[in-house]
Amino acid sequence: MAHKTYEIEKAIAEQLAVEQGLRATRMNWNLTFQGFMVAAFALVASEDLTPARFLLEIIICVAGFFVALATYLGVKAAQIQSGKLKRHWQSVVASDSPYPKPFSDDFGSRLGRMPTVIICGTTMLMWIALAGIVIWAPSTF
Repeated sequence: MAHKTYEIEKAIAEQLAVEQGLRATRMNWNLTFQGFMVAAFALVASEDLTPARFLLEIIICVAGFFVALATYLGVKAAQIQSGKLKRHWQSVVASDSPYPKPFSDDFGSRLGRMPTVIICGTTMLMWIALAGIVIWAPSTF
């Protein structure tokens, strides 16, 4: 029975590592894309208010917002799966394992999730603010 429990522990730990890797990859894609979008916005922004420039700035803002939102949803999906894996670990293994848990306790887990939420949320708010400036105060750039 101990061998079977170890196999379950190992499988759960490996799957948790996969979910962590997915979160990291999604955040890397997001930050890379956001960097390009901010640079594009900076290149397009100018004093010359034309319909084409206005439209391009809005498109950049909308694209940046939706990529940040999609990243947040992808990260959230990985967090939900990790939560299921943790609950499965606790129902099958509980505290009987001689091996360390492959995840932190509830408080540590919440702290670990905060950066992705804050980064994605801040990025979405930034694009909303920039779109608002483009719409309501276009001559400020």
